[in-house]
Amino acid sequence: MFRFLDLPAEIRDQIYHDVLSTDTARRPPVDDDEPASYKFNLAILQANKQIHHEAKKAFQDNVFIKITTPWPESIDHISSEGRVPIITTGSRAEHFQAFHLWIWIDTPLFTLSGPAYSMLICLEDLPAFTRMWHFSNLNHQSLNTHLRLELTLQDPHVPDRKIPRDLQNRLLRPFGLVKNLHSLLVHGAKVLPSVEEALVKEQAIPDPSPEECLERATALKDEGNKSLLAGDYASALRLYTDAFVAIHITVSGRRRHVHADGYYIGELASGLYKGQRSDYVRLVLRVKLVANFIQAYLKMKDWEEARFWGRRSIALFRSNLTGDLDNDLRDNTRWGWVREAVNMGFPAQTEMGKILYRTALASRELGYDKEVENLIPAAAICLPHDRLVQNEKDILNERKAEYEEYLRDIGAEF
Repeated sequence: MFRFLDLPAEIRDQIYHDVLSTDTARRPPVDDDEPASYKFNLAILQANKQIHHEAKKAFQDNVFIKITTPWPESIDHISSEGRVPIITTGSRAEHFQAFHLWIWIDTPLFTLSGPAYSMLICLEDLPAFTRMWHFSNLNHQSLNTHLRLELTLQDPHVPDRKIPRDLQNRLLRPFGLVKNLHSLLVHGAKVLPSVEEALVKEQAIPDPSPEECLERATALKDEGNKSLLAGDYASALRLYTDAFVAIHITVSGRRRHVHADGYYIGELASGLYKGQRSDYVRLVLRVKLVANFIQAYLKMKDWEEARFWGRRSIALFRSNLTGDLDNDLRDNTRWGWVREAVNMGFPAQTEMGKILYRTALASRELGYDKEVENLIPAAAICLPHDRLVQNEKDILNERKAEYEEYLRDIGAEF
């Protein structure tokens, strides 16, 4: 009979790491609006004393971070708004001591009574946590001035042992995004002065202004357009993605999340868009970028991606105007919102028309003719002076009239 302990120690160690690593425990999100999750298979630790001793070393290679605040709602905010995977909360997190970093967030300005609330995350998810905090501060720009941050480093397995420089950087440097705090305290197991100094220096760098963000996104979009015209479609997509990131829209595969809306409120004081509302400029840029994304996918003959992003954008526009969350483009009774948007003077009418038309082209290639029959007339409403789109609409109307005449000739109802 095969005995696990007869395997060489090197192979057993590899198996322990494969079973107990955070990579193995990580579970993908159920849907795009949920964070990933973790489920550790710890049964191997209960096999026998020798396996427990060997496997425990592998589990200790994981780097965990404990976050504690006096506000219970912060756990839900970090998970739902920041989409930061949380390993555990409650008493398990509060009593967990095998962490490398303890993050304590509170406020010195008010007397807070009651318990503290803890959660546990992995090192790999720390950048997502600090990015979420960064976006929250942009949305509420006085937030951080009321917060105190304490960062405690420790080696959870050997007291007072210095944590290697590389790991200290990974644990502390992400907090360079967290700016304008009331106070910051870093201490613990032999914190390297150079790492702490680098963190403080990064925190002192001001965030780009809305004017700078919008102009940066515009420049990246324009560079993407040059790549598109040159036939370098992969570079165009990369530049368009960077343009989204410049205006605080994160992109991961088919997932896009808009952050820091509160940062783009008010009139722009200088630069390319001086005198315009920043939320207006950002909206138009977003729609232009989506239209260009779809065009790049069409050039690549990636009809599925072109149709996906077109349908997604159309559904978002429709839901914002009508509350209709359905993504079905075949129902010809549900397109009055396009005329309504045009009549309201929707600021990105031309770009929306391009999205509608380009989505129609992708749908046609994939054989979704019913979608094309609705998308082309809708695009024609947004692009009344585009001869190509108007010709497409005329051809559709002629075919529809011919088909209706045919049905009358054979006595069929329609």
